[in-house]
Amino acid sequence: MIPNRLCLLLSLALPALAWGQVPSLFDFNNLTKVESVDCASAPAPDSFRQFPEGASKVESILGRKCRVLPNDSGTMKYFAYKIGQGKGLKPGAAYVLVVDYPEDKPRAMYVLNRGNETGRGLATGTAVADGVFGKYVNNNSESVAYPLTGDWQHWQQFFYLHDRFPEFEALRGDKPRPTKPEEGFWVVIAQTNQTDATGSAGAAVASISLYEVPHPEQYDVKINYPPDGLPKRYLFCREEMADGVISVPHGPDNPLVRGVDRPVDWFEYKARNMQFLGMNTFTTDLLEFGHNQGWDAKDNNWYVPSSQPELWGNVLAMLKKHPSLFVLPYYEYGGGTGRDGEGRRQKPLMLNGGQKYTHLDFINRTAHIDILDPAALEDAKKLLDATIVRFKGEAKFLGAWFRPRPVQMPVSFRDENLALYQAETGISVTRKDLQSNKESLQKYYVWWFKKREAFVAALVQYLRSKGLPEALVLLTSDASEPGVSLPGNVLVTDDPTTWEGRMSNAPKKKTVISAGSVVRDDLYFQALTTPVPTWGAFEWQHASPWRDPENYQGSHRGALLTYTFNRLYSVSSPKAFDAFRTGDGLAIIRHHSLNENIMDDKIGYFACDVENAGPYSMLAEARAVAHGDPRFIGYLISNTLARGFPEYTREFNRAFLALPALPGKVLDNGSSDKEVVVRVIDAGNSGAYLAVVNTGLAPKKGVTINLPKEGSLINAALQTPLQHQGGKLSLDFYPGQLYALLIK
Repeated sequence: MIPNRLCLLLSLALPALAWGQVPSLFDFNNLTKVESVDCASAPAPDSFRQFPEGASKVESILGRKCRVLPNDSGTMKYFAYKIGQGKGLKPGAAYVLVVDYPEDKPRAMYVLNRGNETGRGLATGTAVADGVFGKYVNNNSESVAYPLTGDWQHWQQFFYLHDRFPEFEALRGDKPRPTKPEEGFWVVIAQTNQTDATGSAGAAVASISLYEVPHPEQYDVKINYPPDGLPKRYLFCREEMADGVISVPHGPDNPLVRGVDRPVDWFEYKARNMQFLGMNTFTTDLLEFGHNQGWDAKDNNWYVPSSQPELWGNVLAMLKKHPSLFVLPYYEYGGGTGRDGEGRRQKPLMLNGGQKYTHLDFINRTAHIDILDPAALEDAKKLLDATIVRFKGEAKFLGAWFRPRPVQMPVSFRDENLALYQAETGISVTRKDLQSNKESLQKYYVWWFKKREAFVAALVQYLRSKGLPEALVLLTSDASEPGVSLPGNVLVTDDPTTWEGRMSNAPKKKTVISAGSVVRDDLYFQALTTPVPTWGAFEWQHASPWRDPENYQGSHRGALLTYTFNRLYSVSSPKAFDAFRTGDGLAIIRHHSLNENIMDDKIGYFACDVENAGPYSMLAEARAVAHGDPRFIGYLISNTLARGFPEYTREFNRAFLALPALPGKVLDNGSSDKEVVVRVIDAGNSGAYLAVVNTGLAPKKGVTINLPKEGSLINAALQTPLQHQGGKLSLDFYPGQLYALLIK
């Protein structure tokens, strides 16, 4: 347990931060306090709910009374408070929700904010982030001994209030949102059943407070980019289950279904929130499982039309008010979905000649495209014309982000493809040959994956030929929510003995493996580059083709195959990162688990991600910088981006974007502490940049940084001078802290 040190007291009487110094985010003296709920007091019946009845109890923890959900039953639990009722809440205004929780034991819990229909979980200590087992997918469980502060901490969420909310349960589909701001909104503290929360002591909260932020723009992160002429880095996020708030048609016959009256306002809240978090690239999905998400296809026989075809144009018009943001549209692409669309016309065949790659018919029925057919490239160009080229003067387009879901862009074995293979390689094969001869099949794979890279590169060249000379195209071939899994149903931990004991007594089982062995044996890189498992007559490995970084490595063609990360073991191997590095940089995508329906519908539709508490919420990104030096960091999350520990997100993002996107190298003996990594980036006449990262789990004081050369030194993120002597600099760190320094 870490003793209290370097505590930072906010002007509001909030808990001290015991992870090390971090700049204060809010001056609560300048915010308007709306309401604070003491969770240990007897609640008013009309503003409190819990499940099951009597689920919560009041306990004293670390000298403070709080409400606790004991982790002792086979059902999920929650308690909830209605907050802000009759307190003058304003739709569209900015607020901060603050939840006080103890760091005394490992705990996992979810905070669900109905005021903007979002949720975010937190995990402390060795508690597993996301359900240990999950419901639909493998959650890639990992337990790390994150130190506990032994003190009360606060979780805080910045958000914009919607025009109306669900009465209580989260919604999916065409259902009314009857509650208005003056009636207040529910804040739910929830936890999963005992099995999925194995190792957690249960949710515990002392207070829930709400503050209005009168001038939110003053909290926007000021990004100090490298000088013009040096390449930039980019941060972006795609939110999978978020836009149900505004996607339902809204009219006189259906007046209450949208959470926000004007859909474009919801997107503006997203843009503002990105600037608050220090993210510089706006991303939204224009195709979700191939379905048009609000752009004008013109020809309705090409794509099934959206009910809001003007939406994308309106969003881009809105973004003119936020000129600092770049734009990167996201596509779950499988060809046109309309009657005459390529995704409906094409019949890419399985290896065995069948039509069903998977056991899931709803996936098999989606539009899918064969990238070897020349018509596929023309269809994809037409998509870029309709959504990017047409608007190229309206926004700062970075390029496009393609992420085909299962079956949308499969490995195909059509007769035409086999003929093309023979024409280009001189090798004659039949499907029967490929079924019986692994060597022949492997050669076909090598050829097909090169064709996939060429398909992506052709889209890059098309965008560049249409007036976007620096356009890039990112391809995320990992179609899963939680990201690539290690073989088997495993839990990775730095304490195998404890977890083996837990699994031996659990109603469900996972194989426990040590984190050290995963890194030592490069098991994660093997998982990234290995076909996904399949069974029976199905061909999941062809429905979701695996990663082939060798075809992109070092290339300057503008095509980037993205690297999946999530758990700490996924960001611990420089070898794995280097394999995915292109001449245009490294793109990494954090795949969050949706935890979809893990609450068994007791609080409505549920999709929610989990963060490790405090600075550990950014430790994976910090280690990625230390070991991989990415240019692009993207996120795939379950709903609206609203971080629970934004103070750490902002500090990392500010430093990350201050570094030029040039190749860097780790400086041998760069610091006096082996867990503090120093990466040097030579920027020529602009000087030498240093990315300095604490990769450890503990705060550090007085670490000596050995500078690679003499010169004036500044904090590049803040543009403030730093004092050093004899080529040495002394720095303090919280866990996962990133500094961006510049020597001239």
